[in-house]
Amino acid sequence: MKKNIINIVAFLATVLPVAGVGGGLLASCSDDDDTSLTPVTNVSYEPTMGGAIITYTAPANNDLLYVKAAYTNSQGERVFRSSSIYDNKIEIEGLADETKTYPVAITAVDKWGGETSAVTINVQPGRSYINIIKDNLEIHPLCGGLVLVWENPAGVQTASDAVSNPGKQVYVVVDYTDADGVTRTRYLSSKQKNATAKVRGLFAGKYQVNYHVEDTSGNKTEQSSTITCDVPAETEFKKFVEREDPVNGLVKDFIWKLVPKLTTLQEAWEYRNAAIFDGIVNVSTDASTQSYAGTDCDNSSVTYGAAIPWDTEQVDIVVDLNQVVSISRMKGWQRAFKYGAQPYAGGDEMTSGVSKDYDYYQPDNLKRFKVFGSMTLNEEDWFLIQDCDIATNTTNFQGTLPQYWTNPEWYGNTNVYMPTNESYAIAEEGHEWELNEMTDSVRYIRVRFVENWDLSKRGVSGLSEINLYGSVLVTPEELAAKEAAENATARRRK
Repeated sequence: MKKNIINIVAFLATVLPVAGVGGGLLASCSDDDDTSLTPVTNVSYEPTMGGAIITYTAPANNDLLYVKAAYTNSQGERVFRSSSIYDNKIEIEGLADETKTYPVAITAVDKWGGETSAVTINVQPGRSYINIIKDNLEIHPLCGGLVLVWENPAGVQTASDAVSNPGKQVYVVVDYTDADGVTRTRYLSSKQKNATAKVRGLFAGKYQVNYHVEDTSGNKTEQSSTITCDVPAETEFKKFVEREDPVNGLVKDFIWKLVPKLTTLQEAWEYRNAAIFDGIVNVSTDASTQSYAGTDCDNSSVTYGAAIPWDTEQVDIVVDLNQVVSISRMKGWQRAFKYGAQPYAGGDEMTSGVSKDYDYYQPDNLKRFKVFGSMTLNEEDWFLIQDCDIATNTTNFQGTLPQYWTNPEWYGNTNVYMPTNESYAIAEEGHEWELNEMTDSVRYIRVRFVENWDLSKRGVSGLSEINLYGSVLVTPEELAAKEAAENATARRRK
């Protein structure tokens, strides 16, 4: 057809003058006279996860528009991929079975839609990323649910990586059957390289669980083998028991207690280390109420010197829970109010010496702390449970910060955070951290102060309260009885 067009143009050139050029004839075409394409050559491929990268040498012809690869994917669908004249490779995907070969037809297409004869290459893909995920995926029971953890080799590592590599989205389809024989399905998805997803809202009990993995093309792995997950009920661990006292009214008998020889955070001003488990949050009505933990290098009773030794064993609060637990979740509260006016308030209104304006996210408030656990007080037995950073990794407030702001009249021209209504609401509710799996047995916890909001080394830091949730393995009563029996046995031996 192209040659016929060229012949007609050549004929017209002999009879038609060019407009605007007296008596001149139409010039001949400047493109190559031979516009027929030859097939691609030097075709080869490199397997990828669930596909391949096919390389070739394209015909050297100005009429070439693109090179096309045609094949049938694992779903039986006819698929076409193409590359421009400026490239020499085509990536194909959707080949989920690495034990098979897939014929791929490579053709060159010209500007008029004409297509060369095909050069066929048989492609055997590498192991698909969905099969790799199926092999490495782990399921762990959590209180009231399940957590699934997997590594996606085709996923994206960080948000900045996504610019050049958007990552491959995958879907994990989870089927679980409860003790009554009722089966339900949950769909979980992620394109992260190291992915975590949770199934929440399950009653306590044993569940039969299996799963398969899908890609965006609809390819599926085989169903996994069935595993049994024993999902425990979630409990908030008791810190104290309230009782009526004839003299003092309602009093608290504390279950949680400080371990004095390992508690190194030096108290200053109104701060008390035991305040983190006193059950008092967001106090604003009484300046004499001491319900926050913290310290201050400017206080004469504190001997740290000019800088708080953040993130060391010198700023620890160690607590005996007086029970043995496995932790699945924790919450923490910043100090809500402080003595004196706040820098964002624009006024000096106070109640009993305590500002009516929130202290959340302000320079001297606690931004980050670490929680460790242990069954003993031996240093080698402690393990990190969670690095709790309010700014980056809370479950209910990820990636959302108050606005960074500089107030030249406050805190020595230090950059601080301007809170928002949303950030206030989250702070009132408490910052939450869900763990990816239940911890080993824990009797003691260590809370270590790491950073305040302006990252200074000397300002006061405040933590109002910490709550722990999970499964109680040995109750306070059972632990007390066990220790009493051990002590009685030891006395008899003496």
